[in-house]
Amino acid sequence: MSISDRLPAESNLNSYVSTRDYMDVFSVPLENRPDLETVDMRVLADHILMADIEWMNKLISLRDRIVRPLGLKTTKDLAQEQSGRALEERTPGDRIGFFRIFQIDENEIILGEDDWHQDFRLSIFRRRGRRPRIYASTCCKRHNLFGHMYLAMILPFHKRIACSVLDHAVENGLPQAA
Repeated sequence: MSISDRLPAESNLNSYVSTRDYMDVFSVPLENRPDLETVDMRVLADHILMADIEWMNKLISLRDRIVRPLGLKTTKDLAQEQSGRALEERTPGDRIGFFRIFQIDENEIILGEDDWHQDFRLSIFRRRGRRPRIYASTCCKRHNLFGHMYLAMILPFHKRIACSVLDHAVENGLPQAA
């Protein structure tokens, strides 16, 4: 089960965060999940972020309908920017779902988006070893009053979604190859 946590000291997101940013971190243990401990970070990110959770999908669809008239990017707009590369071949600038990849290494991927109201980064960090865990950390840099209002409106949903996708990923593991 996921818990509220602290950003690991080894996370590359530490170099992005400043004191005025919004930040949250959730983590979930990986015991007995060797599939998630060893898989490529792009595959792990896709498995976590693209979870097919019905209530979450409905919330995202509602969000898109509300923000389109406000000039914000919708998830469909962003997903259309997807490259045609295989998941494991994607590099910074490509997307996983509607999230732009900013950085990838063996145990962390940083995704996000820059927009007129806020920039955000999402780190999925994997700690291996004796007590393996996955950490999902979100950092938001708000640029204006609308950025503050937007974040305040979505935070209760964001937190529930973050915990749900982490729990779903570990409970279900990677799909078995056919």
